[in-house]
Amino acid sequence: MIKKNIKGITLIEILIGIVITSIIMGAMLTSYNVVNGSYAQVIDKASIGNSTRAFSEMLLRDIRMAGYKYFDDNLITETAGEMDAPIVINKETTGRCCDTLTTVYGDFDRNLVGDERYIRYKLIYSFEPNPDENGVFQIFKSKLKWDGADWGSSAEDRDTYSNEIITDYVSDIEIVAKDNLGNVIDPPPSLDNINRDKLYSIYTVEIFLTYRSKKEFYNSKKERTIVSLYNTERNIEGDDKFLRESIILSAFTRNLEAFR
Repeated sequence: MIKKNIKGITLIEILIGIVITSIIMGAMLTSYNVVNGSYAQVIDKASIGNSTRAFSEMLLRDIRMAGYKYFDDNLITETAGEMDAPIVINKETTGRCCDTLTTVYGDFDRNLVGDERYIRYKLIYSFEPNPDENGVFQIFKSKLKWDGADWGSSAEDRDTYSNEIITDYVSDIEIVAKDNLGNVIDPPPSLDNINRDKLYSIYTVEIFLTYRSKKEFYNSKKERTIVSLYNTERNIEGDDKFLRESIILSAFTRNLEAFR
């Protein structure tokens, strides 16, 4: 009888293989989590950038349009017996977000004749706390049309809308009016405050806009402060893990004089 040596795997070798495999799988899982976390951060930061850019362009366009009207347009809109102001900034006085903005401008319908060709729109930016998160806000926009007696919107009129959400996860919007010398007009002119005589003297509007990430961005909490433009009571302070990014915008109000 011929004897053969039959070689096999011992229990110790199996255990060593399991340990090595577990180490490799753990390393792969850790690498995946790191890459996935970095990817999520990049996406979140890009989302903030896209939201900031789109909202900024909208705000700048609307501020530049404030007071615009065609040469022969003599349409007058009045609210509570006062001619509507081309731009009104309402400062938030309770300490935090957000300042609101109202602008009025004219348009033209070439399909109509006579004075009926001229149209007047009012844009209103407002805000509400985000129902999903504390400490951030949603920004709404309304586009209303003057009907000869009042401002309004309707589902039949595709050019108007009311309280449509424009952007969310906003930490603060600070809006500042300045004259032609660069001096801050405080309070911003309106029809019922001490600076109403400067209503058509707003030369530029500065906007300090701060967004916050939807998800926690940093691995650990850090003390962070975002300093307000002109009001230290509106500094954003905290030790959370969220990413916040701020930009400063400046828009020229080039049409106000024509609206008188």
